[in-house]
Amino acid sequence: MNGIGKRLKQERKRLKLTQSALGAIGGVEANAQGHYESGQRLPRADYLFRIAAAGVDISRVVTGIDSHNRMEVPVMPVPPAGRNGYSDSEDNSTESVVKIIGQLRQSLWVTANALCEVTRLIDSRELNNGDHVEDHLRVLQGDADMFVALALARVHKATHETH
Repeated sequence: MNGIGKRLKQERKRLKLTQSALGAIGGVEANAQGHYESGQRLPRADYLFRIAAAGVDISRVVTGIDSHNRMEVPVMPVPPAGRNGYSDSEDNSTESVVKIIGQLRQSLWVTANALCEVTRLIDSRELNNGDHVEDHLRVLQGDADMFVALALARVHKATHETH
């Protein structure tokens, strides 16, 4: 059993659901749910999105970190100006950064929802061959790769500047 499967099973039990019940919520048969929990198969994004709506902590399932630990970014009180070198502008900067991070996280969930819908449409074969979907997906992948690289570079730089 892989980590995702083990945590998925733990979440299902926490919610007091059977494999059939959670599978139905996620839009899969009980045997597929069993394969996810045993680690024989990895769940798709649309499945994860559906079970998240039912209360499954997807962050915990995928990463092993409870969403409660990731959702709330603790803001430590900043000492008044003159103590430990903090000024009012640094206090405002901290609050701004925390607010922006919250907005970014919300945008990521909106993006994940949109990607689930794209997956559903592609799988349902509701698209015509002339839609050039693959070209659009390649552009989207390039954009996503660029944003991830930029974000990782910024985080890496910020981490090294603070240490």
